[in-house]
Amino acid sequence: MSRIRDVLPRYVQIKDYLKAQLASGLWQVGERIPSETQLSETFSVSRMTARRAVQELADEGLLERSVGAGTFVTQPPSPVSAIELPDFNQQFSFSNPQYSNRLISLEAIDAERDIASLLGLTEGDLIYHSVVVHSIASVPMQWEECFVSPALVPAYLKQNYQRVSPQVYLNWVISSSRDEHQLQAITADAVITGALGLATLSPCIKISCRSWYQDRVISVSRRIASGAKCRIGMELLL
Repeated sequence: MSRIRDVLPRYVQIKDYLKAQLASGLWQVGERIPSETQLSETFSVSRMTARRAVQELADEGLLERSVGAGTFVTQPPSPVSAIELPDFNQQFSFSNPQYSNRLISLEAIDAERDIASLLGLTEGDLIYHSVVVHSIASVPMQWEECFVSPALVPAYLKQNYQRVSPQVYLNWVISSSRDEHQLQAITADAVITGALGLATLSPCIKISCRSWYQDRVISVSRRIASGAKCRIGMELLL
């Protein structure tokens, strides 16, 4: 255990442990986690300390407590937006029996200038990069590319993304305090249209997202889907 870990409050250590188990896919949505008594025995702390860790994760929307039944894994909450974005986390979840994905890239790379700027880093800094194609009923639906800060998500490259999608992992391991979305109609390049099974020059929708934890950027992601398969709603308040 690192010296930094040793000085963290015990309830924070329990929270980190629980988040790591959630992110690994060990506990699926709807599954019951160990009881407060079991956690207090495992970490040699009081039940009050274990209860605080569990309650804070419940307050963050990662767990759901049921009196007399236990504490269960819930679907991480989606960011609230004035624009009704497709609930990709719900669609592209392993709780959906029709969902599958193909991991195209998972690597550490040197940040190019534009990505480094978005992440609040310097050009050439090491960052984590992933590309996943999400499918429903074996039909490719979305290209998702993520650029992630290693300082905030150090275990990003060690996850099994055949069990949990990258975005769900990020939501589990570090809850964003703010998200910025941008929508754009584009013509995707041949690599992306090929991966999605689309004709060259097919119209697509790109949703770019930048997520913060306090004043630091966690990740920058780009999701691209066929314009014919992606529906976006907007509510105008007049």
